[in-house]
Amino acid sequence: MSKALSSLAVGTKIEVPVLSAYQSRFGAKIVFKIADKNHSGYPANSVTLIAEKIIQLMCSDAKEPSNSNSDRKNYGNNRHIHSNILQWLNSNATAGKWYSAKHGQDAPPTNANVWDNYNEYDAWAGFLAMLDPKFVAELLNTTLTVVKSSTDGGSYETFTAKMFLASTTEVGLANENGIAEGSRLALFSNDASRVAYPTAECVKNSEYTNSNFTVSKGWYWWLRTPSSSYAYLVRLVNSDGALNYYVAWKGAGGVRPLCNLKSSILVSDNPNSSGNYEIIYNTAPSAPPSITAPKQCYSGQNIEISCAAATDPDGDALTYVFERSVNSGSWTQVQSSAARTFSEMVSTAWNTLQYRVKAVDTAGNSSAYTTSGAIAVIHNQPPVISGQNADLGVKREDFTYEYSVTDPDKDVVNVVEKIDGNPFNTRNNITLGATLTLSISGDTFTALTNAQHTIEIVANDSAGNSATRTLTFTKAINSFVISLSEPLEANRQPTRCNIKVNRDIPAGGTFKVEACNNPYDVAPIWEDCTNAVIAGLAHVFKNKTNTAVQFGLNIRVTVERGDALTACWVSGIGGNFE
Repeated sequence: MSKALSSLAVGTKIEVPVLSAYQSRFGAKIVFKIADKNHSGYPANSVTLIAEKIIQLMCSDAKEPSNSNSDRKNYGNNRHIHSNILQWLNSNATAGKWYSAKHGQDAPPTNANVWDNYNEYDAWAGFLAMLDPKFVAELLNTTLTVVKSSTDGGSYETFTAKMFLASTTEVGLANENGIAEGSRLALFSNDASRVAYPTAECVKNSEYTNSNFTVSKGWYWWLRTPSSSYAYLVRLVNSDGALNYYVAWKGAGGVRPLCNLKSSILVSDNPNSSGNYEIIYNTAPSAPPSITAPKQCYSGQNIEISCAAATDPDGDALTYVFERSVNSGSWTQVQSSAARTFSEMVSTAWNTLQYRVKAVDTAGNSSAYTTSGAIAVIHNQPPVISGQNADLGVKREDFTYEYSVTDPDKDVVNVVEKIDGNPFNTRNNITLGATLTLSISGDTFTALTNAQHTIEIVANDSAGNSATRTLTFTKAINSFVISLSEPLEANRQPTRCNIKVNRDIPAGGTFKVEACNNPYDVAPIWEDCTNAVIAGLAHVFKNKTNTAVQFGLNIRVTVERGDALTACWVSGIGGNFE
């Protein structure tokens, strides 16, 4: 099993594996301590680690033979953003490839460029290349503040790094030149807390030797802070934990790198035989991104809860654990399986419900919970509408649908019938169980476009409960005929007419206009005047017959959709006659 890195106390030790090719330099692992958690100015929700011991002796920056500043020419540069040590700490390059000049006079830490030829490191691989790549992948970018010396204009500057050195401020020593470089890390409270010892590999591999440089005695270790009145002096922690400084090129300073990891990274439940926690790289799954639950439910009926699929970075199979809280009480597990849906009968003893779900991978790592909102349990039952939700198919003309509504509690029930969300009929205080007929006809049907439409029958009872029956149908009318509901009256039989039809008949559709100058006869005679309408000309009637005592004019427009890809429509018919 595992737990979050953030659950460990400041000072707890974490070990990081070293790749086999570099174990002669660092040992099989580098042990870090938790220096702080969620430290101000560091990445949000992060845990800060610092090497428990001094892992190497090396210069902060090599001397720069071409630099016009004599101090930097002879003793190295104390501007940290240009330092060799910062570049090396953040490189994952192979041996001899990590260095590149950071300014015109920069120089690598070769044998010739370090103090008394001690501990050059230009031919090494970058520090990140020596560590477990899974650990390196978890490192967070951290934005840091560092003082600038008077040589570089004073004040301070910021930079971003994955591995970095502490500042005087962060280890609890005096602010350089009155400038706070961040804030104190929780691990450091006094001189004793700052004392650091070299590892056995550090002592063994160092070209520099000293009777006090042993695994049993505290040693000097570099900070990133410059001694601001000088161009070449760099601050460090003394062997007794006090503040001190060295010249930048001195290869006798120790290195204790820091880094930040996400708080949620998992570690072993308990320390290993060396007293260190180990990072678990089988990553916990993500939390299910959503949980679906109703806002209310009814006692005596089933409630269904579901969640969206979580993801697992390691591709592990996932189990979804559903839990329930009744009446704001404790959580009880109700299902643990690969299923992402859970259903159960709602008890009459429940008044409120809440559900949550988490994902668990095969390594036992759990995601965070995703929790539903509160669900009200209603003990008065909703109405029941007969039938099932259904698709009524294609409709080419007016149609009806029969249904009935009952209510378990015999409440007063009102019904609203809607189409595409718009109410078109309301029935108040219906007779429960009686057959009701929904009609889609007349203007209601005519106004609909050729497309799929949705009917909703919504029944609301006097207790505030509701039920909905949803039906769909597809209107598909391929032709239509429009004529005047009553002929236009005339004093005598019309001899000619000029008709205008406002329309859109796309390619593939057909359009026909007819006129009749004896509309009151038993057998009216219709004449095709389509061409005249299209040309914008008057139509002259051929018919001279009119047996009725009345005279008048009627118009008929016929449209066939045919192969038209878009809608055919007629929005107005007008004109005159004589």
